[in-house]
Amino acid sequence: MTPLKVVTLWVRPRGEEPLPEARALLEGLLDIFYEAFPEYAGALAFSQSPRPPRYVFVYVNPGCAGLLPAAGRFLQGLLEQAFPAGEVRPYGRVWLEGP
Repeated sequence: MTPLKVVTLWVRPRGEEPLPEARALLEGLLDIFYEAFPEYAGALAFSQSPRPPRYVFVYVNPGCAGLLPAAGRFLQGLLEQAFPAGEVRPYGRVWLEGP
């Protein structure tokens, strides 16, 4: 898998059931993320569509160019644990480390 500088993570249900209301869950998840990556404190926001299938989006605020690959993978893992019935897709730019 190509490393990404993640700017958005999208969670969608795998089956027919919509995702549950997730505001409190996502607030707690971001607290865990910020404990592991304090350099990103306040850099993330989230939204959830109000109608089924209730997609969830976690994205960087305009002041942040994206999450480095390790932080993006960590956040993706948190979302996968929080939404076991969902599919988590990261979006961003390919991260090419210098020589």
